[in-house]
Amino acid sequence: MTPGDTPWALPIAARRPSAPAPSPALQSRGVIVFAGLSYLFIAFAFSYLDRRFRGFGFESLLWLVWALLGFGAGAIHLKRPEGAGRTQWRVLGLLGFVLALFPGVALYAFPRWVCVALLIVMGARAATMRTRRDFYLTLTVVFAVSFMVATHYNADWSLWFYLGPAWLFGALALAWLHAEGVAISRATKLSMAIGFVGLSFLLASMLFLFAPRPPVLGFGFLPPGADVPGLFDKPAGDAGGAAGQSSRPDGGGAGPAQGGSQGGVTPQPGGLAQQWGRMLDHMREAARDRSVPQWQRSVIQGAVGVAQGWLDRLASTHGTTRPAGGAGTGAGEGAGTLESPATTGAARRLSLLDLLLCVALFLAAVLLFRYRYRIGLAAALSVSWLLARPFPAQSMWLSARAMTWCLRVRRHPPLPGQSVREHWSSLEGAAPMARQWLGYALESYCATRFGGVPATRQRALHMRQAVQGTCDLLMGAMPELGR
Repeated sequence: MTPGDTPWALPIAARRPSAPAPSPALQSRGVIVFAGLSYLFIAFAFSYLDRRFRGFGFESLLWLVWALLGFGAGAIHLKRPEGAGRTQWRVLGLLGFVLALFPGVALYAFPRWVCVALLIVMGARAATMRTRRDFYLTLTVVFAVSFMVATHYNADWSLWFYLGPAWLFGALALAWLHAEGVAISRATKLSMAIGFVGLSFLLASMLFLFAPRPPVLGFGFLPPGADVPGLFDKPAGDAGGAAGQSSRPDGGGAGPAQGGSQGGVTPQPGGLAQQWGRMLDHMREAARDRSVPQWQRSVIQGAVGVAQGWLDRLASTHGTTRPAGGAGTGAGEGAGTLESPATTGAARRLSLLDLLLCVALFLAAVLLFRYRYRIGLAAALSVSWLLARPFPAQSMWLSARAMTWCLRVRRHPPLPGQSVREHWSSLEGAAPMARQWLGYALESYCATRFGGVPATRQRALHMRQAVQGTCDLLMGAMPELGR
């Protein structure tokens, strides 16, 4: 442009903004799989709101099929040429449009109809999921629908059987996407994912038990330290003039009326153990709901039983009032007696033994994790000897796996994409005899694995002996030969 030109004299094409950069392509099918699982559980949560109409099982089956057709096809088509899956997306999209109009409009109010339409469309569009933009759009729909589900008037705490996994799989999908460009093995990714799940469960449990919770969004059966009823619960007052009833609201009226009738001792609202007891009573109410699936009720009953046992042990350890009875008494059916000093002392000794047992288990877990390759090496060589006669090929494979673990102990792990020959041959600093035995084991394994040489008992035993001798030299078992 010359100094005399003006900006409006430029051609229109030159003044147009540049096209946005294309979204990066997905590289791993794991991202699509985790996104599909998050989508599936949020669809289960959407249908769980209508469980009292006895259609939850059938609707869940439909969502499962729809997720498999969409996200399963997307995972298969990811490595295929551009355009794969478009026909399926058009067919599923047309079918989803028909389902959203009928019976969707007749079944749901407008906010829920919008959510079910979004779920149907995203499930169909998943067949062409290839870029990060598609993935982020899917997660946006998942969390938008989850917000509607969590704020619905039919939502209660049992909804977190589905909301929790949905959000967890969404977080795993994001973590898996972040790790796409990092050169780490699948085993490392899986172990990190398991650690993430365990840490998330631990933090969620601590927040669930100790943090104050508002009486909304399914949390509110017990706000610790407060006498606030749930958002849609009536306070448990003196409805019938029965003796011993309390006018205190407890977030659902699960226990105070029975407390006066059974023992005349009404627990005070401030005790943490009594608050947990009332929480367990409300959880038992969900376990008695016939509209909840049977497996879910069984899980709730088992969890409540374990929690009640810990609560009773905590009450006996501290010498506090224990409920009279078993299940259903934690909230304050509550006439109990103080533990005797002998019982309290025994409980404290038991608690100390439990603590020592936990410390011992933790130390054992640390030692097992630290020496896992040495233990796996010894176990693999032992099983390899046992399998040499009936299954020589499997025996040789175990010996090769033991050799790989031995090299890991020597801080020589395999690199991504590295073959067995490249990994074993690149070992540095080994003694000449160890390298000779390693070469024999390598040639024997490769000849059987890739060269078509039949696996026999003799070859399996010879390979095992070579691997055993190499490992002994590399780990310093025979220092006079390891020079």
